[in-house]
Amino acid sequence: MPTRFFNLPVPQRRLLMWLFLILLGLGLVLALIPSPDTGEIQLNDKLLHTTAFFAYAALLDMASRKDFWRFQVPILLGYGALIEVLQSFTPWRMFSLLDFVADAVGLMVYWLLFRMILKVKSSA
Repeated sequence: MPTRFFNLPVPQRRLLMWLFLILLGLGLVLALIPSPDTGEIQLNDKLLHTTAFFAYAALLDMASRKDFWRFQVPILLGYGALIEVLQSFTPWRMFSLLDFVADAVGLMVYWLLFRMILKVKSSA
């Protein structure tokens, strides 16, 4: 089974890395501005976290040739943890372990789908 699903040329990878970094910055800003949060568990919010981290994982995987589990996952989980910690210092946001879990679920869903696609592609 091939180890690299995304075999993009360097200029495309560089462009995707810039897009990834810009979206990380935008995500950080959006995570720290006030929102109409009721304090209760909101399914839409968890779905947003899962979807965002699925997209972050896909973008970083396309932009980087580094190992998913040893490089990409720690970076993305660290980013998710950083957001939660920073939110705990704002009066309008709060730390949420469930948000962090939703972030991790997004990474796992990406990895599982990625592995399924790899399996189908290698058997074709």
